Amino acid sequence: MVTARAGRAARTRRCRLSAGDWKRAPGATLGALVFCVLCACGMCLGGCSAIGSGRPAEPLAASGMPATARPEGPPGAGRPPDGAWDALTDQPIRVGLAASVESVVVSARGAFSLTVYSGAARRLQASSGEEWTFVGTDAGITARSSGGQSLELAQGTVRLRPEAPAAMVVNGVAYRGEIEVYPAAPGSLTVVNVVGMEAYLRGVVPGEIGARSPAEIEAVKAQAVAARTYAAASSGGRAAGDFDVLATIADQLYQGADFEDPVCDRAILETAGLILTFAGRPAHTYFHSTCGGRTAARHEVWELGELPYLRSLPDGGGRASRPDDAWCRSSPSFTWTVSWTGDEVARLVRGQLPAVASTPVREPIGDIVGLAATERSPSGRVRWLEVRTTSGTYRVFGDRVRRLLLRPDTGGILRSAWFDLDVKTSGGRVVRVTARGRGNGHGVGMCQHGALGQARAGRSCEEILAHYYPGTALARLRDVW
Repeated sequence: MVTARAGRAARTRRCRLSAGDWKRAPGATLGALVFCVLCACGMCLGGCSAIGSGRPAEPLAASGMPATARPEGPPGAGRPPDGAWDALTDQPIRVGLAASVESVVVSARGAFSLTVYSGAARRLQASSGEEWTFVGTDAGITARSSGGQSLELAQGTVRLRPEAPAAMVVNGVAYRGEIEVYPAAPGSLTVVNVVGMEAYLRGVVPGEIGARSPAEIEAVKAQAVAARTYAAASSGGRAAGDFDVLATIADQLYQGADFEDPVCDRAILETAGLILTFAGRPAHTYFHSTCGGRTAARHEVWELGELPYLRSLPDGGGRASRPDDAWCRSSPSFTWTVSWTGDEVARLVRGQLPAVASTPVREPIGDIVGLAATERSPSGRVRWLEVRTTSGTYRVFGDRVRRLLLRPDTGGILRSAWFDLDVKTSGGRVVRVTARGRGNGHGVGMCQHGALGQARAGRSCEEILAHYYPGTALARLRDVW
């Protein structure tokens, strides 16, 4: 394990996990580490189910940040050498691709086998491109292939694995590793991808931080460490332990084998097996798109316990008191303005308030007569939003306000909870609301745009992590998971 340490020497180091680094790790020191898991910023960059949206952060692509089209430089720039993945010892992770769905279609880009584990195991062979359609029934699962084969399963699991290295394909999306299908509730089934952690990250990191240039590799490494740590901390956390993470933004966006990127691959390899820990356990490494100048403490945003490494921190390099000097200031969501008509606010309150209010909601809600931020967190975000109606006064806590005030243009959640409200009334009713805000996402942990800004300024992976997750330590995944 490597403890965090501040110092200029960290600038010359990089988050590279070679065999030599592992040998040095027990007695080595890295730059101060600060890292919180991903995004809840809005689109990329992450979350967890206990939080409402369930994701770490919002991916840059989803948050509106234009990702670099492809790495700069000659063909192959930033691309890992051939055979680099073969040298890894890849610990498996179980990724929920579909939970309690009616049906799924599975094939492969090569020959594959199906092993039915129910009582005595039996095995079927399938050719490349042969499609198997699995359907949930009241009695379990039925499956038929385009090649004329079939099976029925009352309980147990069907595992589909390629005969040689080749992607499995689930509902048209290619994945590395193996696929499991098993009965869920009557009439439904669940689909899980059993895949090595590093192979999983190859399908996660590009969707979370976008396709970046080699000049931004240190931020991509920080994202790889964060995503790996998030996955490790989520072990067995879904479907009563049947799998570890979901493939959606409820955890981390996992896009499979066709979205892999050479710069992201390089970042994953150079940090292979490396996670952040606190008190000897994988840290909760939330991340988000844009903090707007200051990150948020976890307990300010969600009704979760306080963690010392997930506290509110200024996002400025020595100019901490000025939000406009933040590392993430180049983000298109650094500041924003959204307006709603009175009718739009009324529709949102009636539709969203029952699910997000901290006080019981009486029906009918009636007219909206007032809207105000009555308390703010130390980071400046709305801690309590008060909604006054003709049926009563209701309060909404922290990040839940983003799911109340949906954006009128897209219907998506509000970019962040850091905003000021201008409320206009007429005849005792709200007729217009304008929110002027900062940032994109929940604000907890690593700010992805901030990480990119630091990387462009020459800061290392360690320094980026230290900036966002103070007090954490680097460790080998295999030692703690």
